[in-house]
Amino acid sequence: MKTVLATLLALGLACDAFYIPGVMPMSYDKNADLGIKVNSLTSIQNIMPYEWYSLPFCAPSKEDRNKYTARSQNLGEVLWGDKIEISLYSVSVLIDEPCKVICQMEYNEKEMRQFQNRIEQKYRGNMVLDNLPVAEEPSTERQSTNSAVQVGFPLGVPKSTTMRGETFINNHLAFTISYNKQPSVLLKNGEPGPEKYRIVGFQVTPYSIDHEELQCSAAKFSPENGKPLVTSAKKVAWSYSVKWVEDANVDWSTRWDVYLRSTATESRIHWFAIINSLLVVVFLSVIVAIILLRALHKDFNRYNDADNSEEQQEETGWKLVHTEVFRKPPYAMWLCVYVGTGAQLLGMSVSTLVFALFGFLSPANRGALLSALIFLFVLLGSYAGFTSARLLKMFGMRTWKHIFVVGLFFPGQIVFTWFCLNLLLWSKSSASAVPFTTILTIMALWIGVSLVLVLLGAVVGFKKQTLEPPCKINAVKRTIPPQPWYLRAPQTILLPGILPFGAAFIESVFILSSVWQGRVYYVFGFLSLVFLILVVTCAETTIVMIYFQLTREDYNWWWRSFLTSGSYGFWLYLYCIFYYLTTLHIPSIASSILYFGYMAMVSYFFFVLTGFIGFVSSMAFVWKIYSSIKIE
Repeated sequence: MKTVLATLLALGLACDAFYIPGVMPMSYDKNADLGIKVNSLTSIQNIMPYEWYSLPFCAPSKEDRNKYTARSQNLGEVLWGDKIEISLYSVSVLIDEPCKVICQMEYNEKEMRQFQNRIEQKYRGNMVLDNLPVAEEPSTERQSTNSAVQVGFPLGVPKSTTMRGETFINNHLAFTISYNKQPSVLLKNGEPGPEKYRIVGFQVTPYSIDHEELQCSAAKFSPENGKPLVTSAKKVAWSYSVKWVEDANVDWSTRWDVYLRSTATESRIHWFAIINSLLVVVFLSVIVAIILLRALHKDFNRYNDADNSEEQQEETGWKLVHTEVFRKPPYAMWLCVYVGTGAQLLGMSVSTLVFALFGFLSPANRGALLSALIFLFVLLGSYAGFTSARLLKMFGMRTWKHIFVVGLFFPGQIVFTWFCLNLLLWSKSSASAVPFTTILTIMALWIGVSLVLVLLGAVVGFKKQTLEPPCKINAVKRTIPPQPWYLRAPQTILLPGILPFGAAFIESVFILSSVWQGRVYYVFGFLSLVFLILVVTCAETTIVMIYFQLTREDYNWWWRSFLTSGSYGFWLYLYCIFYYLTTLHIPSIASSILYFGYMAMVSYFFFVLTGFIGFVSSMAFVWKIYSSIKIE
């Protein structure tokens, strides 16, 4: 165990230092022309992204834009809403540009109102150069060294923050591009080749400038001294400047570190969270060791000692229900469906974390994480079919229609919810609205691949030998005695879920901040360790609760084990509601519906995943203790 923890921590630290980018580094000659691409407009206040050209910016011809957008995007990019297009912004390697106007536009009142609305909703523009997203340049040197940069730049200044009470448009972008020089390569004739350069940084400082007051052609152009351009103006001149800065301290392989860097406070919080979670695990492990192992050891000695009287052998209650404990539970088919799906989700999560730890899902490879989750879920359909088939066969329910339910039920719920949310995105013309062709692709993966693999896994599962319980089942059901209040549902189901939620709470905060506040999350070493702690906590918590339940002669443990651990999803959704009320400021009803819809899907995902962990650990525990006593 110590070796595993040490390895995960080492990988976690390594993720802050390097990654396997999945793209080849590009070296450029001096004066080489590079086009700056534009990406979707995003906001933490209104979570719907929009295409860059949903606003009337200066744009290339439709023919050129269509040629570029015809390139293929991976599934993750489409689902996430990344819409990268060409623009009129361009740079030449190592050539500074004091100020350049790309176009002058005249806008009517409706168009200027569009700009004003997006600025007031705090939308940010996103650009890409050499596959590196633009980041807003820190205002102080301390910020540049101690914290991660903020991706994108604000489209303007809201009127609530201006002294004049008017909305300003950021129409001038001052780009700062960092580069390093590459060693010269010798040619065949022995002479050094041309000098090559690699881009290692791409930052921007936006300005609002009325170019009628401050012309780009001015001898000493200084954007800091320009008069701000308000949204009531009719003409807007869009301009930019470029400054190249050599940075020999940053290699191409570590150029993403500035986006992934954590503050000292965040790093301490991460470590304190890990220590807190480990203490929870140690506490639970001690409970399992003292309460369960010692108590069970005494029970085994009492039950297996032939010299004890019958009254002494039946002093505690969990042996009394040995003829009931493996009785088929109510709604057994649905339990088998959820357990099979949970096995599929656990396999998907572990596989994704392994790929992420080795750097194959780096942020440089856009959409890779979401694509990996989908394809791994599809490919692990056989695991779901195999697991469900084994349980169904044990319960005497070997029916193929149940296997079809395994392949259709959970994915159908997720796809239906996602489709409803996508209809809302369509109605708002959002960049993350998935086109119909992509929906057909997802349906083909689900029905044509995942469902087929579920059926193939079930074929193997049904051919396996039937799981034979260690105890025979009585023909007549035993009456369950009245239970104390603290062992009754729903409190015995919901309250234990607080422990695994507390163990993973801090990491949940970081992930929510990454998704909903525009930060880049890449601390997969910490995440893997927290996930391992979550698995152990769910297993130990459920085992303790099931043992207490069996000692009170309540043998209905099948669903209880799944729901007790799965209540983690309930607490996670409650926290998502709290996070919405206290941290996020989303005034739009449509954006609020999207938030609660997406978080409901995530919480349901973890309900099934953690429920499977609790079920499997409880089943192994119950199987073990009833296999270890003598049954006459």
